Amino acid sequence: MQIAVSILALLIQAPAGYEGWTYEERIVIPTVDERELVYYLDRPGEGTRVPLLIMVDGSGCVGQLRPGSRYHYRPGPDRPLPYARLMVEKPGVEADAGHGAACSADFLKYYTIDQRVIDHLRVLQHLRSDADWWNGELLVWGWSDGGDVATQLIAYYPDVTRAVLGAMGGGFTMAEHFEDFWICPPGQFESADSRDACLADLRAQFTEMEDNPTWTQTWSGEANSWRVWPTRLRSRLTHLLQDNTTPVLIVHGAEDHDKTPVESARVLVSELESAGNDAFEYWEIPGMRHGWRSLPADQQTALETGMLDWLLGLPVAEDGPPDFGLPATAPAHNEP
Repeated sequence: MQIAVSILALLIQAPAGYEGWTYEERIVIPTVDERELVYYLDRPGEGTRVPLLIMVDGSGCVGQLRPGSRYHYRPGPDRPLPYARLMVEKPGVEADAGHGAACSADFLKYYTIDQRVIDHLRVLQHLRSDADWWNGELLVWGWSDGGDVATQLIAYYPDVTRAVLGAMGGGFTMAEHFEDFWICPPGQFESADSRDACLADLRAQFTEMEDNPTWTQTWSGEANSWRVWPTRLRSRLTHLLQDNTTPVLIVHGAEDHDKTPVESARVLVSELESAGNDAFEYWEIPGMRHGWRSLPADQQTALETGMLDWLLGLPVAEDGPPDFGLPATAPAHNEP
């Protein structure tokens, strides 16, 4: 059965100065496994060619047009330069689904890190053949799970211009996060034998999920199926980023401990420096937890502005965006 490409442009008024642009254009294309893959575009009309910014969302069965995501980096006259914006929808998720929405069977069945990478590559393939408004420049922004997906995307897609990789750790694997920071951390057991027992039980759970990656069971949250965990547990992004030549900005909260330990990002930075890779810059944000919404409003705006300016190749303060100097415990790495 052949699934035709379908396009639905939502009737959203373009802001002044962006007449002729289409906003939240919903496009459906077939995948190699005959699923329907949905993505949303904000793009210019005929005769204008601009860079493309991909926004790669984090975990959870939440939609790309939910209130907290819908306007994030939406192009318009309030941005310093014009660009198009792309958001690839997660499988089995409604566009406006917010946090707390029930996860569908299709989401649990098809949401994995690997599949998200492949889905983004499929959309890019489609756009290369179809998007006459795209000038060939590709910018990538990803956060948390999306940072992992974005890291793999820039490794496997040859023409990424610049990328921001946020809150994804990368130096330790997710399995090590659980073992050493969350469930069996050293120093919190009465004896070595007690910790060994904790590790043995935890690793047995990992093995069970890896040997039986079913979508009908979940672990550590109802949005996390046994199918997705094997694609997260062994992910060590150091291996990809050591070979990376695309300019990337790595952003992590200094107070991120419960979601992705900041120590993981520090290890990644240290290992990249040891490998002699200078294609990255690191911002460790004082006071920030897993997301920038944990910051005061003015600092949220400063960080969002700084990340976008960096993506667009515009000048940014030497120590990162305003009011975000790095603490002495986390040395900065800046592009030469």
